[in-house]
Amino acid sequence: MKPMVFLISGLLGALVLSACSQQEPPSEVPYGYVAFIIDTAITGSDNSLRDGMTGNARHYSATQPSALSPLGAYGYCGVIVVRAYDNRLYAFDSCCPYEHRKDTEVALDGYFAVCPTCGSSFEIGNGSARPNKGPATARLKCYRVSDYGNERYRISN
Repeated sequence: MKPMVFLISGLLGALVLSACSQQEPPSEVPYGYVAFIIDTAITGSDNSLRDGMTGNARHYSATQPSALSPLGAYGYCGVIVVRAYDNRLYAFDSCCPYEHRKDTEVALDGYFAVCPTCGSSFEIGNGSARPNKGPATARLKCYRVSDYGNERYRISN
């Protein structure tokens, strides 16, 4: 019985430690409600993010909504969803944490997201969204990605 308790405790601990919101201090980026669904099936509207398509990313916002959630909530500036090198999906607000203004969104540039105002670059290809150049010292604000079944995922905060 004790080995099972240790195993369950270890798994729960790993989940808590791997959750982005548990590791980061509060973001300077203002709160924006996030709630939308993406379909990553091969026939789905977000199939560029399907299993195995590592390094691909998409930007979602009120002007670029998810096909499954046209009236969804897309954070403060918008949301970037990336299929990282570990084949997991990660979601980040597209607001630069250094500028933290609604009119300053990072742009996708391969495996990076780059702020056009301050020049900060964030590595999104590995799922960390940590800055690797520029004045920013904080990560992009991250959101939860939950399995919704049938290769669909719910992005939320």
